[in-house]
Amino acid sequence: MRYLELRAEGWRNLAPCRLEFHPAVNFIHGANGQGKTNLIEALLYLVSGRSHRRARDEELVNFDGEHYFLAGTLADDGGGALRFGASCLRGGPKKLTLDGEEVARLADLIGLTGTVIFGPGDVELVTGEPELRRRFLDYTFAKTDPAYLRRLLELRRILRQRNALLRSGRGREHLRLWTERLAETGAALILARRRGLVDLGAAAARFYAQMGPAEEVLDLGYQTRIKGEDEQALTASLAAALEALENSEWLKKRTLAGPQRDDMVIDIGGRNARKFASQGQKRSAAVALKLAQAEYLARVRRDRPIVFLDDVFSELDGDRREKLCHLVGQNYQTFIAAPQVEDLRRELFAELRLFRVDAGRITAA
Repeated sequence: MRYLELRAEGWRNLAPCRLEFHPAVNFIHGANGQGKTNLIEALLYLVSGRSHRRARDEELVNFDGEHYFLAGTLADDGGGALRFGASCLRGGPKKLTLDGEEVARLADLIGLTGTVIFGPGDVELVTGEPELRRRFLDYTFAKTDPAYLRRLLELRRILRQRNALLRSGRGREHLRLWTERLAETGAALILARRRGLVDLGAAAARFYAQMGPAEEVLDLGYQTRIKGEDEQALTASLAAALEALENSEWLKKRTLAGPQRDDMVIDIGGRNARKFASQGQKRSAAVALKLAQAEYLARVRRDRPIVFLDDVFSELDGDRREKLCHLVGQNYQTFIAAPQVEDLRRELFAELRLFRVDAGRITAA
């Protein structure tokens, strides 16, 4: 998949623009605060309907304007094309379109494109809370498996209903119906995560070996209190865990077992990276995870994802920076945002297009 063009009006601080992109590398440069990340945000929003910075829609409208409008065309590896659109009046609902037809649900966009974002906060994949690592797994597998996406959406619905009952303090019989559904859906998700993590972990280990010392081995594992080798056994184990925790759940007013409480464990050299790895090891592990995600999406979807490197160079030493640029620039359409052109070693790329951002105005070299 690759971006062909983008039109933007009224988006953040960006001046109205129409841009055509290179199929390989697009380098966006300009001083901090000029709008580089706003451009990347527009590209990502166009295909997802959400801000990757978790901004509200009203925050995306230019300060002096009343609406934003985005339109863009993407081509897949098979030669097909998709036309995306997004618009919103300040204070009103957003409208998303695909090939001229209105998109009813954000979930309808999830499986259409693959994007992988490298950012300065990526090290939190290693150091942060389990929710960040679950989100990483869910994004990867929901993009590649429609059944996984359906179960993930069902899990969220079940948890909303079940937790609402627990907060109400009544309806034990009704709660057990939701418990049964949680056990079935949760078991399927746990099994899918464990299976997918085998391939994802192998790729991450390989990329980590390319980023750091050969004697350091990266290993990914799945941490859950639910036991079982198949879906039936996992369902029984999760049902038993929920039954044992029911009284505690009524007291705490929330669900205390299930895939929403699991974690992806990252070890380096047999030791937990979150607790014992150096800052350099953690950065290399985070880069390896994102590279593995890109490769996994490309292999399973049979369509290469689009890669974004948003101000990550300051987080990496020269050697890691060169390896990352080589690995992504040779395989994916890549958007790189950095303050200075000098941050880019042009000899690493056969072809590229330069864009300069200055006070929201974008000019192509």
